[in-house]
Amino acid sequence: MMHEITTGDGSGDENTDTDTSEHLANEIELTDYAHELAFLPDLTEASETVLDYSGPNVLNPSATARQQEGLVAVLKRHEKIMIASGNALPPPAYGVVCDIDVQGHPPIKQRARRTPLRHLRKLYELLKGLLKARLVAFSDSPWASPIVIVLKKNGVDIRLCIDYKLVNAVTAIMEYAMPLVDDLLTLLMVLLA
Repeated sequence: MMHEITTGDGSGDENTDTDTSEHLANEIELTDYAHELAFLPDLTEASETVLDYSGPNVLNPSATARQQEGLVAVLKRHEKIMIASGNALPPPAYGVVCDIDVQGHPPIKQRARRTPLRHLRKLYELLKGLLKARLVAFSDSPWASPIVIVLKKNGVDIRLCIDYKLVNAVTAIMEYAMPLVDDLLTLLMVLLA
């Protein structure tokens, strides 16, 4: 596919002296760009997570010294499930297989959306933390959905979302309902009694 770009003098007169340029379509895949992205930070570098137990989100002025020490002890005991931002994460479930019934639909591979330059650094920091915590991994899959950057309420921080609309459209809905929490608690009370 070729696009022809022509520039004229704008006067409306036909001019045989027009400049013509050819632009050939780019048929390169994203994986071919890997060696071209030298300006991106290394997302695979190992870094140490340092948690601040004296920060305002940990210290509680209304708590007694003993309560504060207990809180810090609990946080330190579960330090392995924390990431740099201080958000608690569940332990990874290795070996778990999640089958999604797409009813034989061929893989859907959507293009990546443009990320505003002002959010790139925050996006890479967020991805770096998720990679380090092993919540995401590099993948070469026939399925691909674009990420969507959403600003948080403070207008500065970003939230990473994935646009699964097309995948959800071909996914078969599960035929069994999730149990209600109240029903589970009632069953647990019966079993413990």
